[in-house]
Amino acid sequence: MQPDTSQYPLLEDVAEVFRGESAVAKRDVRLPVELDEETRPLSASLELEFLAEVGALVYPDRVLVGMRDVRWFLRAPVPAAAARLVGRARREQDGEVSVFLSLEQESSEEPIPVCRAILQFGQTYGPAPWPQQQRQLAPRTENLQNGRQLYTSVGGQGDRVPESLQVVSWARLCELGRIQGGLIHPRTLSKVLPASRIQVAPAALEGALHLVKWLWYAFSGEGSREMAVADASWYRMPRRDERLLCDARLCGAGSGLASFNAQLLGQDGIPVLELRGIGMASLPSEETSPTLPRVTWQSFVKLLTPR
Repeated sequence: MQPDTSQYPLLEDVAEVFRGESAVAKRDVRLPVELDEETRPLSASLELEFLAEVGALVYPDRVLVGMRDVRWFLRAPVPAAAARLVGRARREQDGEVSVFLSLEQESSEEPIPVCRAILQFGQTYGPAPWPQQQRQLAPRTENLQNGRQLYTSVGGQGDRVPESLQVVSWARLCELGRIQGGLIHPRTLSKVLPASRIQVAPAALEGALHLVKWLWYAFSGEGSREMAVADASWYRMPRRDERLLCDARLCGAGSGLASFNAQLLGQDGIPVLELRGIGMASLPSEETSPTLPRVTWQSFVKLLTPR
C-alpha cells in the first residue's frame, strides 16, 4: 500500500517503501512556482527537508529528533531541466536511517551525489536543555594587541599559526565571533508546505545558515556555502508565526573552511533546534564584484580591542 504523499509536502513520486526497512522517492529538483517564480533549485534547507521526508517513510509513526554526519557534495550550480532529485533511505538500526540524495538525468548513466545524512527517529521529542543564564559581557583588560600572544601563552606555537586562526581565537576570547538574529516562518512557505509532516523546520534552518554565512563574511570578506553539519537536535517544531532567536558562533577556521555552532531559541528562551559543527567553505568573490577592503591583523585587533 502506497503512503499518502500529501502528508509529505516535498515528495512527488514515491517509488518504493518497505516500512521499517527502506524507501525511495523522487521530486523535481527545482522549487515550485508558488515558492519561487524563477523555479531555482532547492536550497540547502529544503534539500534536507526532502531528505528527511524520504527517511520518514521508513518510520512514519515517529518524529525526527536528530541528524548527524550531514554532508553536501560539490556539483554543477544549475542542473538540467530534466533532472530529478532522488532520495534513497535505508534502516541502519532501530530508529536510525541513512539517506542519500542524488541528481539523476535521463542522458547521464551515473547519478550525481547531492547530500547524505543519518537520521534519528524517536517516539517523542527529547527534553530541551534548560536555558543557561546569559552573563554580561565586560570589557577585558588583557593585553591582546598582538594576536600571536593568544597562542604563545597557550601552546607556544607562535609564528606557525595562520592569521585566520588568530582571528578566530581573538573572536572567541572577546565573544566577537557571534551573531544573533530573529527568524520568522514566511507565510508563503506555510501555504505551500503545510506543517502536518514538516520534518526539519526548513525556514528556521535556512535562517540559521544565512546568519552563519553573514558572520563568516564579516571575518573573511568572502561568501560561503554549506558543506557539512556534524549533528543536529530538534526538541520541537516551531509554532506558526513564532519568532525564534538564532544565536550563531564561530568555532574554528583555516584553509578556506570554517566551523560554527548555532542554537535557535523559542520566545521562552528554551532551545528549539541546535546545530553543531556547521562546516562552511569560502567562495572567492566574483571578478565583477568591487574589491572588498582588507585590513592587516594588527589593525584588525587595534580596531576591535575593547576599551
